Amino acid sequence: MDMQVDVDKVLAELKAIAAEAKNEEEFKINAERVLYNEVISKLGLQPGRFEYTFVSGGRADALYGHLIIEYKAPGKLSRPQDIASAKEQLIGYIKKEAEVEGRYKLFLGVILCDRIAFVRYDPKTKDWLLRGPYDLNRESILRLIEAIRGLRRKKLRTEELLEDFGPKSATTRKAVKVLYNKLLTSKNPKVEALFNDWKRVFSQVCAYSPDKLKGLEAEYEVSNPVNYDALLFSIHTYYAFFMKLLAAEIAYLYGAGRFLKSYVAELEDAYIKGLDFLKSSLTELESGGIFRNLLNITNFIEGDYFSWYLEELDKELADALCDVAKKLSDYEPATPVLEPELTRDMLKRLYQNLVPRKIRHDLGEYYTPDWLAELVLDEVELTLENFEKLAKERGDNLAPLSLRILDPACGSGTFLVLAIKRLKEYAEEHYLRDITPNYIFKNVVGFDLNPLAVLAARTNYLLVMADMLSYAKGPVEIPVYLADSLLVEAKSTLKGEMYVIRTYVEEFELPRSIVERGLLNKLLEAIDRYVRLKYKPEEFKQIAEREIGLSGEELDDVKELYGKFLRLEEEKKNHVWVSVIRNAFAPLVLTSQEKFDYVIGNPPWINWENLPEFYRNSTKQLWDDYGLLKRTKGAALGKVKKDIAMLFAARCLDRFTKDGGRLSFLVPFTVYKTQAGAGFREFLASGTMRGKIRCPCKVLKIHDLVTLYPFEGAVNRTSLVVIEKSEGTKFPVDCVIWHNPRSGGVDQEAELEEVKRTTKQFNMKFLPIEKDKPGSPWMQITDKAYEGIKKVIGSSPWYRAHAGVYTGLNQVYWIKITSELPDGLLITNPPLPGQKKTVKQVEQIVEKELVYPLIRGRDVKRWYVAGDYGWIIIPHDPETGDPIKESEIKINFPKAYGYFSNFKKELESRSIHKLWGKGNPFYSVYDIGDYTFYPYKVVWKRIAGAITGKAISFASAVLEPVKAEFLGNRPVILNDSLILIPFKDEEEAYYVTGVLNSSIALLTIASYTYELRQETHITQYIKIPEFDSKNSLHERLSQLSRKAHEIAKKIYEENREDLKEDLSKIEEEIDKTVAQLHGITDEELDEIRKCLAVLKEGEIPEEEEEITEEPEEIKVDFLNTVVKPNAIGVVEISVINPLKDKLVIEVGPPSIPAKLETSKEEDKFHIKIQPLEAGEYEVPYKVITSKGVVEGKFTLYVREEERRRTRDLLSSKIDELLDEET
Repeated sequence: MDMQVDVDKVLAELKAIAAEAKNEEEFKINAERVLYNEVISKLGLQPGRFEYTFVSGGRADALYGHLIIEYKAPGKLSRPQDIASAKEQLIGYIKKEAEVEGRYKLFLGVILCDRIAFVRYDPKTKDWLLRGPYDLNRESILRLIEAIRGLRRKKLRTEELLEDFGPKSATTRKAVKVLYNKLLTSKNPKVEALFNDWKRVFSQVCAYSPDKLKGLEAEYEVSNPVNYDALLFSIHTYYAFFMKLLAAEIAYLYGAGRFLKSYVAELEDAYIKGLDFLKSSLTELESGGIFRNLLNITNFIEGDYFSWYLEELDKELADALCDVAKKLSDYEPATPVLEPELTRDMLKRLYQNLVPRKIRHDLGEYYTPDWLAELVLDEVELTLENFEKLAKERGDNLAPLSLRILDPACGSGTFLVLAIKRLKEYAEEHYLRDITPNYIFKNVVGFDLNPLAVLAARTNYLLVMADMLSYAKGPVEIPVYLADSLLVEAKSTLKGEMYVIRTYVEEFELPRSIVERGLLNKLLEAIDRYVRLKYKPEEFKQIAEREIGLSGEELDDVKELYGKFLRLEEEKKNHVWVSVIRNAFAPLVLTSQEKFDYVIGNPPWINWENLPEFYRNSTKQLWDDYGLLKRTKGAALGKVKKDIAMLFAARCLDRFTKDGGRLSFLVPFTVYKTQAGAGFREFLASGTMRGKIRCPCKVLKIHDLVTLYPFEGAVNRTSLVVIEKSEGTKFPVDCVIWHNPRSGGVDQEAELEEVKRTTKQFNMKFLPIEKDKPGSPWMQITDKAYEGIKKVIGSSPWYRAHAGVYTGLNQVYWIKITSELPDGLLITNPPLPGQKKTVKQVEQIVEKELVYPLIRGRDVKRWYVAGDYGWIIIPHDPETGDPIKESEIKINFPKAYGYFSNFKKELESRSIHKLWGKGNPFYSVYDIGDYTFYPYKVVWKRIAGAITGKAISFASAVLEPVKAEFLGNRPVILNDSLILIPFKDEEEAYYVTGVLNSSIALLTIASYTYELRQETHITQYIKIPEFDSKNSLHERLSQLSRKAHEIAKKIYEENREDLKEDLSKIEEEIDKTVAQLHGITDEELDEIRKCLAVLKEGEIPEEEEEITEEPEEIKVDFLNTVVKPNAIGVVEISVINPLKDKLVIEVGPPSIPAKLETSKEEDKFHIKIQPLEAGEYEVPYKVITSKGVVEGKFTLYVREEERRRTRDLLSSKIDELLDEET
């Protein structure tokens, strides 16, 4: 019905009426007649009232609920007082019809005469907003018609779309299953080629492996056995098809001429006519013809991976795809233009729901929330204020539109769209709308290696630019390209330098000279054209010489290249590879003339070892080029956890950023602290000048976003870095620490201002802990606190720290003593929780001389070591720490030798033994020395505390020898979760613990390392004067430390809570004594304590941390604990399990009862919550470990917050529609 609306006719008649009308009544009668006859009746609606036109849609999910049109005499929207009067009169009508304030937002008001204006109520600000008035033209009348049509069509909102197009939808499941079955049974060579090349490309995008997709089949009811590659490709194909339909609707809306048309309606018509007509229509879509013909966009779709289904199109597949189109026809396609923000969010969130969150996170797929992208833009100064400043400085209002902006890993286009919106807002304010599109299409660019992401980004780009497309001059490209931002592979041959593009079907080689001369696109167009005409290679060689201007060896190379395309054409595998190559070279082509002013985004976070081997090999040289391998103490690339985000930042600063330009990325926070990030920190300090590379680097600011969990509550340690491409970072660097006082992550749908309001921000500084060594870990600290802390920084070579004993197979060494016998101890080796490798359990007698008490991480707290010892058998000489030779152990400890012989094969196969045990007996353990057997030890946990990015839970204690049952006096052995400093003198041990547990040392430790890396390096960075028993300060510290241990023992063992205040007083005295020791003033000590409090404030609240008896060993956090009412919700459970013990989590109602098990060091689960009314609920849970069961509760919040926000967005559609000031 709406296909009959003639936009041009409505416009012409309204303008004629306005020109002839002598008063308001005459204009109203005639204008109302035109709107009724040409628009309202044709859309199946009925108006009411007489003094104004009142139209209702009658459906709750419509884009607009009610429309009121108030008519004025021509000329009555010319003066400000008349406009204000008309606005107030219309507001009165809306209030009358709405009756209550809660319904104001359902109405759209229109003032119509020879101009047109729109009035909406904003419930967030409680203001009535006026947009316009505007002259009557095609654009403003089209908006009016779209708004009227929106009364009877569903809004493109995520909630509705998920019902119709999400994984639970019968339409979606049918389409995905049919696509999946067609893919599995296809014999078509083109389908095979596209599918396999997609797998190749996708493996470079994320940490991809089919094993990570397990569980996906249940979402789509696919039966076993499952081909996970094919299933994911089918889901991507389905999502791509949906986006193409949506984009085609926009193309028809803005490029189809005088009549309001719909591509989906035409597709349904083709379906009715028959399969051949449908295939012809879909082929036009998949070739990009619709977008070229209607919008003059040349590259929206170009040789798409997801067009393979055309080769398998039959009635079954046609039925499934047209069901999708029919569903979409029920929606108002103008929604993306009226509310581009809502639709961009819709595309992102729809895909987030098509693949379960756990699977996406396992693949490394995290989507940047808008508020975080807005923060990146603000920090890099892509703001309206800066645009105005730039225009003023250059005396040119066009200067901001000339800024070049790149997102080199653009994903679905979040950063690009938000940047474009800011540029559009600037352009509107300066009346530059008519020239803006060509500037944006030239200057706002994105690259990504994920074919689906590229299509999503192009779709979002189209949606945000749709209302300006009519102003674009000439053919345009949407500048989002399927390309690798890191490199185009190159190699040297006898004929010269060649670029190499590898695909599943062929390895394509191109002369570097052709690319550098700017002839690539011309060459590829010629290849595509003449391959279709079946020219022979020799004939094409002549064409290349005459039409393109190639000569010499270039012609031979191009002839060979053309021959490969011709062969693929003959094998029916062609029509995608030309565009693949053209896109791959976009980074080179687009930077050959001019680099970018701003490079922004969220690069991939993938560990080196998770990348495919061919990609690791091709990028290996780049790591060295940028100095990213420095300070890894001889470890080769791949031996340490290097994240590709580091390489991305260095490469993009060098390759894409102008001198003086800025780069802002989201990168893992750990790069500032870990050994793996040492080379990157050196790059951040000064850039690199290696070989041909000359890339300066200056860090301007870093944001610590760790406790915000910005990526759907995932346990990522996130930071934002702002870099300028200029000479040398000046330390200290500004650092902003964001603290989230609530548990769980920040709401994905929150606005940036809301995030700022509900979190705390603290201004700190970042600087290397070792002066003039930027590769050393960087400290987070205040200027004032640093004045005191710098007196402590240094090394303590006399207090070298060591790791606890590493066995590589705990079940053999961690034993249970059954009884004492005359000839030894009767022991057994029971299975251990969380042990990856198990061995048979035996019962055997061993010599007691080799058995020692054992403590683990859970036993150590601040000032206290619990007496819950285990037992360990150590076949090493306590005098030297060396393994006892086989010849000696057989004679002196034959029973122990017999015991170890039970497990000889398993012990010899230990990785640590094969790596370091050459020449050692098969029963040797590692990280052991004479220090292991010292009587006194200062000990602390290697891993401790909540996820904050700071080692704020560091705690040490003195471990004394014990009089153990069966054994008598023995030194206690530490397992590998603990770190130790050995001592023979107990006074010295208490002295060192006193220093380490002081606020001064704790701030130093917390500032430069983080909760998972409280390693042996601590005494390399903290200066502890060597103990002198004659030094009164040393003696006092030792005595205070001993007293603290005594009080802590009573607190923990006797539950003496009343002594905590006494302990605090002792700790204050320790702080003052350590300050005296280092010459730290009272004022500096006060600043140190304040700074430490800031770092600690980021911890998850205690009641949600301490869920087991071992709160600092096993961490279980409940994230995303806000769900919608009356719908199944999902809560995420994050587990940190350093010892990899087996643990079971049982969660009761109102969750759907769940029993979860894990033995991983870090793990995530998702539990479903049954539909609940709004309110707060206490959800019980149990955590079951080898040490017992601990019960607790977490609070579940069921509220309407997110739905209200979405409705608020919908109610402000007209604001986005016209994008003007009130």
